[in-house]
Amino acid sequence: MFDKYKNLIFLISICVLGSGSISAMAQLDDPMRPPGHRLFVPGQKKSSASVRYTVSMVQISSLRRTAIVNNRLVEVGDVVSGAEILGIYPSSVKLRKKGKTFTVKLLSRRIKKRQ
Repeated sequence: MFDKYKNLIFLISICVLGSGSISAMAQLDDPMRPPGHRLFVPGQKKSSASVRYTVSMVQISSLRRTAIVNNRLVEVGDVVSGAEILGIYPSSVKLRKKGKTFTVKLLSRRIKKRQ
């Protein structure tokens, strides 16, 4: 009789054991994730007080200044995660949120210049 239900028992045990490992995998740190990146866990509310800002790219030309802030391409005047972009500089971005002004530095210190 056990042989009759062997496959069913095996399938149920895999599902039970596998569901625990999925939530455990969500807790693991990914070494390829950029610094400051936060993993979104379903059911977790995003708090505006815990918003972190990261600048991963700055591009300045004679025509425009752009940056990638929190994985979004922005220009001066844009709003990202509730903060207005006030200025884009070669190694930082100046922002204002709720009347407070702050500067976020570029992740990398290497600045590529036109040759």
